[in-house]
Amino acid sequence: MRNILLMIMFAAAFPFTGFGANKPEQAQSGNRFFITASFGTQMSGIKDEDFIAKNYAPLINLAAGKWFTPALALQLAYRGNYFNTIADDEKHHYNYLSGEAIFNLNSLLKPGTAPGNWHISLHTGAGYFYNHHYNQPNICAHLGLSANIPLTQKLSTSILFSSIMGWDIYQGDEDILPGLSLGISYTF
Repeated sequence: MRNILLMIMFAAAFPFTGFGANKPEQAQSGNRFFITASFGTQMSGIKDEDFIAKNYAPLINLAAGKWFTPALALQLAYRGNYFNTIADDEKHHYNYLSGEAIFNLNSLLKPGTAPGNWHISLHTGAGYFYNHHYNQPNICAHLGLSANIPLTQKLSTSILFSSIMGWDIYQGDEDILPGLSLGISYTF
């Protein structure tokens, strides 16, 4: 747990270190494709009783998309592989296939300005959630926020906080699966 907190603190401070400074050409531009892979941790629920060690599980995010403008991208994504709950000790395997819009908040809030060496993006969308433990499908929504830092002209790293929200994902009423992941993105 201590290592996860250290990674989060490093990632939060990383955009302010000047890494990638004076490289405005690295920011997203319109008409570019990208693929992203990120790995992290997720939990089921956000109530006080949910914050226990056995409730955390690994998180995998894979996505491919396209920047249509410096402010808007669309992507198709996969998220999984399983989550834990406080109700039992079983791994609840699932697949979440989604479509989402990504809004580069830096470009939306200051249009026409030169892109900086990092940006914040809002992710929102919906997708098909299949819970293999219940053997049932579900349509869910998700919302996320990412900080993206360019490493080279084609590679960038990011930290993504996002949540899948839906009805009866794992406990028979409104449910949420929040997650935090670190990733890398390749733009071409």
